[in-house]
Amino acid sequence: MRKILKAPLTALTIIGLSSLSVHAGGDSHEHKSHQRKHAAEKQVMVHAKVNRIDADKRTINVTHGAIKELNWPAMTMDMKVANDVDLDILETGQEVMVSLGRGEDEIYMITKVMVHGH
Repeated sequence: MRKILKAPLTALTIIGLSSLSVHAGGDSHEHKSHQRKHAAEKQVMVHAKVNRIDADKRTINVTHGAIKELNWPAMTMDMKVANDVDLDILETGQEVMVSLGRGEDEIYMITKVMVHGH
């Protein structure tokens, strides 16, 4: 009878150890994912002028000042706009404050727009 109990006990030990190693690996993966998410949450504010709005592509062309935090010079560029930003409040020629953050693709995009009076 001892031989019969020994086999299931050994099997449980092996199963327990392998599930522990899978769990430990999961924690490491979750930690790395959390680090990427935290890095993606960094937001940078900059004053910008709206030059062109492309609602179909969800991009706006803006001219913005230098952004020290990103080591970007002042420039004019097309930027993706997050889905929860209301493009209807924007007009060509408008001066706005925009918040930039990394999207899922790690590329900076406009995550918030602040228009005077809105």
